Amino acid sequence: MKKIVILSLSTLLITTHAFAQAKKSSKKTSEVEYMSLGPTAGIGHSWLGNLDDQTVKPSGHLGISFIYSRFEHWGWGADLVASHEGFRMEAPDGTNMSVDPTYLRFTPKAYYFFGDYGDKCRPKVFAGPSVAYKLKEDHYYDGEMLDSDAPQNVWYNGKKNVFDDVDAGIMLGGGVNMRLAKSLWLNLDGSYYHGLIDVTDYDNANRNLRFNVGLMFGL
Repeated sequence: MKKIVILSLSTLLITTHAFAQAKKSSKKTSEVEYMSLGPTAGIGHSWLGNLDDQTVKPSGHLGISFIYSRFEHWGWGADLVASHEGFRMEAPDGTNMSVDPTYLRFTPKAYYFFGDYGDKCRPKVFAGPSVAYKLKEDHYYDGEMLDSDAPQNVWYNGKKNVFDDVDAGIMLGGGVNMRLAKSLWLNLDGSYYHGLIDVTDYDNANRNLRFNVGLMFGL
């Protein structure tokens, strides 16, 4: 009888402790926001692969970012941005020439987060494909924009536009998410884009390096 009582009390204590832990874990999990959405912006340097005599070409983007992280370390998301890219070089006549295509760029991403749910600072790495459609293209000589009737440089091969309408490649990077307040995160990361298709008649593909900043609001 004594053994039965001790066993019953032990079982009751274990069950009570397990229930308390499960309730605590459930409460913690319920406070986690798996989805977040917010503005993102970036600035950096863009260039073309397989093209000599290029100089630093400032580039940037502005748009929205979405992340869904149902699991503690893995997440998925996407960016939709207006992306200012292109290249800058010295033209054959000695003037400084730059061509600036503006793309609507869509980049789905897979994320891996370090640390645990609830951490105020979580490093991350990410990678994913990126596709873009050109919205417009501007040409500059020595900092002045050319109008549509301006004579074209020999590099243009007699065409009004240098860049094709569609681009595709891969993007990868890493950074950190920092909690600023409840349901508000500051995202800081760096990314590299490597174009996989030629976007000019001279077999050039887009490249860029960016530093990105975003504010994500929990949903």
